[in-house]
Amino acid sequence: MPTITLSTSKKEELIDITDKVQEIVTNSKTKEGIAILQTQHTTAGLTINENADPDVKEDILKALEIFDKNNYSHSEGNSPAHIKSSLMGSSLTIIIKGSQLQLGTWQGILFCEFDGPRSNRKIIVEIKKTVGYP
Repeated sequence: MPTITLSTSKKEELIDITDKVQEIVTNSKTKEGIAILQTQHTTAGLTINENADPDVKEDILKALEIFDKNNYSHSEGNSPAHIKSSLMGSSLTIIIKGSQLQLGTWQGILFCEFDGPRSNRKIIVEIKKTVGYP
């Protein structure tokens, strides 16, 4: 199963992985189907959002600061990262048509780091072909 591996450089950041996912779709030779993405990390997430203006990524991270408190019970001190991960979600499903991810003009696939910097962050990508298509 194809896997995207990342190293993150900041405590919190949103990293565009759209081209890496499209490369996996292209290499799979899938014309019609779906791409399923999943991260197995409990302090990271996945989302689809605007990818043209970098201010949007910064605004998302600013909005999530509402969870940056110091009164959580989890002893590791990274409860905000777990909460943000749950809110963003750990998986995505994207339609493939004509061998292309069906994303809007401004959309990109973003890996959400909430407890970095980290090495070896992984996103599993499963491609399912539509029955009846090669």
